[in-house]
Amino acid sequence: MHFKTKLTEDLKIKHPIVMGGMHYVGYASIVAAVSNAGGIGFITALTQRTPEDLRKEIRKCRSLTSKPFGVNFTLLPSLRPPNYDAYKIVIVNEGIKVIETAGRKPDDFIKFFKRHGIYVIHKCVQVQHALHAQKLGVDCISIDGFECGGHPGEADVGNWVC
Repeated sequence: MHFKTKLTEDLKIKHPIVMGGMHYVGYASIVAAVSNAGGIGFITALTQRTPEDLRKEIRKCRSLTSKPFGVNFTLLPSLRPPNYDAYKIVIVNEGIKVIETAGRKPDDFIKFFKRHGIYVIHKCVQVQHALHAQKLGVDCISIDGFECGGHPGEADVGNWVC
């Protein structure tokens, strides 16, 4: 059974199932499995210790699937932030077509990826973040509630708000 939605049409996937980036889970093997099953998986960029490791993981994923997959690019507060610019260059140079952004102050990165023709899904935890991302031109919004794993934001808002 195939589902036809804007997401399945835009990403050329069979089912509207997205395996978002998960730190220390989003490796090529599981990403390829999700993509091969008809959804789309995301390699977690920051699970890779270096931008070159990300390049290797992207190439490994390509060896495991011919289906669409993407990269999760999360901006986390840190005293010693990773070299985000080096990671973003690897993503573009490796021809990634779909990116999932998340985290604080994504503006410049979203604009960069859009300039390179990449489909951008932005993961948000509050409506105000979604509206801001919309103004930046993202293609899709993913909403994470407080019950999600990872970084659910600071407002304690769940997915099921009446």
